[in-house]
Amino acid sequence: MKKIKLCTEDQVIHMRDVNGILFNITNEEDAKHFLNSNNYYFKMKSYAKNYDTYIRGDKIRKYVNLEFAYLQELSRIDMYIRKFIIKITLDIEHFAKTKLMRDFSQNEKEDGYSLVKELFEKHPYIEKNIKMKARSNNSVCRDLINKYDDNFAVWNIIEVMTFGDFTNLYSLYYEKYSEKDSMVEFLWSVKFLRNAAAHNSCLLNSLKNPYTGIRQNKKINTYISKIEVIKPEERRKKMSNPVIHDFVVTLFVLNNIVSSKSLKKITLKELKDLIDNRFTKNKHYFEKNQIVITNYNFIKKIVDHFNEICI
Repeated sequence: MKKIKLCTEDQVIHMRDVNGILFNITNEEDAKHFLNSNNYYFKMKSYAKNYDTYIRGDKIRKYVNLEFAYLQELSRIDMYIRKFIIKITLDIEHFAKTKLMRDFSQNEKEDGYSLVKELFEKHPYIEKNIKMKARSNNSVCRDLINKYDDNFAVWNIIEVMTFGDFTNLYSLYYEKYSEKDSMVEFLWSVKFLRNAAAHNSCLLNSLKNPYTGIRQNKKINTYISKIEVIKPEERRKKMSNPVIHDFVVTLFVLNNIVSSKSLKKITLKELKDLIDNRFTKNKHYFEKNQIVITNYNFIKKIVDHFNEICI
């Protein structure tokens, strides 16, 4: 059944009268301004999934004590998280390329051309994607692609690949040459999280009911099990959430693949400042929401851990 399009005023009325959302902290006029200038209705409503609804009585299916301001705060925190994810995944990509080029340059068995040929044979869509960029007037790497055309080697193709395609190249190399300490099995989680952040997808709308289909990384779970402040049941529950899982994996990769200790320290300190200060600015909003509180506490323990070992 199709839903009726609502103007901003009707959106607020619908939230108030149909959903039972309250406007005691943020009044209705300010809510309309926020929806017109800062965020949009569909996205804002998605954060309400983290809240309970009445299951009987006159208020059935309406949210229990849910203020519009709580949704505002979750949307702002989500924005900070997405921006931070973009930042650290760009660093991870840079240092993954640096690692690959270092290991490849010392490998006498690989000339750089045969690996690219294998990549195209295994994933023909990658070559197709690159050729499409060569025909696009909007591609910043068009000239570089046309320069090398069908004569790509490892050292130049990494400059024209998406992160997802580079992940396939990275995996192919380390699977073929069995190098130690590679991040092959972890980069897929980094890729998924980066894609979600880059597309401005909501990350904090699934804390109560996580998306399904995740396959948890055993090595990461084993690693976390050694963090004393995290209990087994807490780890099991929180790591079953794909967003939480991939965020933890991404921090693990950051810690292991970024070779600049000063950069890691600065980055992790920035994250800790967000966790300890900005994310707790309106913590009283969430005093009665155990879903938000317990997920925050878990992530804080993870962030504190990586900050401690980076000292």
